[in-house]
Amino acid sequence: MREADEDIWLSTYARLPSATHPHIAATAHLLADRMDLGAYPVVLDTLLNRAEA
Repeated sequence: MREADEDIWLSTYARLPSATHPHIAATAHLLADRMDLGAYPVVLDTLLNRAEA
């Protein structure tokens, strides 16, 4: 699931036009690489587990 989520980050955020989203477009690859270092994975797992219940 996390791999798919990283793919979404890269495919979606990396394609945002730099004219309107310069900082996101420039750092999308860094954001995807750092997602596992924050609270995001825990929150995502919790959300998905609750949705399945």
